[in-house]
Amino acid sequence: MKICVTHYAYHPITGGVETHLVDLCSELAAQGHDVHALVGTLAGQPDEQRQKGVWIHRRPELDIEAVRSRKQRAGIDADTPWKPLQRELLGFYRDFVETHRIDVVHAHNFHHFLPEYGLALTELYDEGLPTILTIHEMWGEFICEHLLENTRWDAIIAVGEHVRRDVVRMVPGVRNLHKVLHGTDVETFHPGVADRGLRAELGLIDRPVILHPARMLPWKGVHVSVAAMHKVVERFPTAALIVTDTDQIIDWIRELGAYKQQILETIERDGLIGNVVRRSFDYFDLPRAYAVADLVIYPTTGEEPFGLVPLEAMACGRPIVVSRSGGLVESVVDGETGYIVEKEDADQLAERIIRLLGDAELRQRMGQAGRRHVEKNFSRKRMTDETVRLYRAALEAGQQRRAVAPAVSGRSRR
Repeated sequence: MKICVTHYAYHPITGGVETHLVDLCSELAAQGHDVHALVGTLAGQPDEQRQKGVWIHRRPELDIEAVRSRKQRAGIDADTPWKPLQRELLGFYRDFVETHRIDVVHAHNFHHFLPEYGLALTELYDEGLPTILTIHEMWGEFICEHLLENTRWDAIIAVGEHVRRDVVRMVPGVRNLHKVLHGTDVETFHPGVADRGLRAELGLIDRPVILHPARMLPWKGVHVSVAAMHKVVERFPTAALIVTDTDQIIDWIRELGAYKQQILETIERDGLIGNVVRRSFDYFDLPRAYAVADLVIYPTTGEEPFGLVPLEAMACGRPIVVSRSGGLVESVVDGETGYIVEKEDADQLAERIIRLLGDAELRQRMGQAGRRHVEKNFSRKRMTDETVRLYRAALEAGQQRRAVAPAVSGRSRR
């Protein structure tokens, strides 16, 4: 199959959606499909690139900040569909599909941010193009509900039960909704990964290490982790918390500055400068971070739609402590593969960290259980196989639509 996976960003932009795209696209390519990631541009990255068998096409048409600015200059609210832009995007996608002879288009999160992308793909759906939409989260904004009521897809994928329930709650009449749980690359993330000198580089030789793989965003709970460390160091004075901070992120840059400053001030005030390490990691280098960790924490304070961190941690054989947040409880087995604590409860988080740091046998037992759990339920192969089945059903449905759809501009899609 020739597959176009489209979103606003791709690696090395950091985020759950972008990580998922790398996993899905790479596995599709490994299974022999011709995969094209059609995404926004990124400074320092080529417009055309092949990575892990995936063709990456970076185009300004998917630069949402630039498109928002353009609508603003035209006096159009971001949530309001703008027909001239929709027509441009229709032509943009139609040309890409014809040039690369695409069989199916798989869009990600085109139910929010800007409406024209989903509406343009709906026009191609009506012409017979098989289209899929994956929803990674539902935000409390009008555009989500409006778009899901006014776009058509062969299948809509929710990445977990928490997201599926949100979709049904906000759009009760949604059609063709399927749940495909996230997966992770159990070959890349596994207990045998070497840190390749990372402990020495970070000055962590013979020190207990806690990893919080998170961007410094307000709802990622970094402030909870730092607050917990205040108690952890009373029991383990040399303990270190690694936070995988980065500036490579779409859409939330405005919220980063003040929150980061607050965290840094807290670290200095509580005398934790020697106990908190900030270090960004490329997705392909992230397994090294898990390799140096004795345990992983992810105390999200918002409603985490699903969360890939627990899957990666368990795949690496590391116990994981998460908050009782959204989809995190769908992957972590409390007391078996890790612990679930209450949101914003730094004391409870600290107690679980101290318990794990003080019991190597418990860490090993939970880590092994987590690895088995991910291999059985959350591999990226299982996720991709389920997605491909939806692609094949979409191909059949698209053939039926093409049989009755008129040719566009005097030509067929093929």
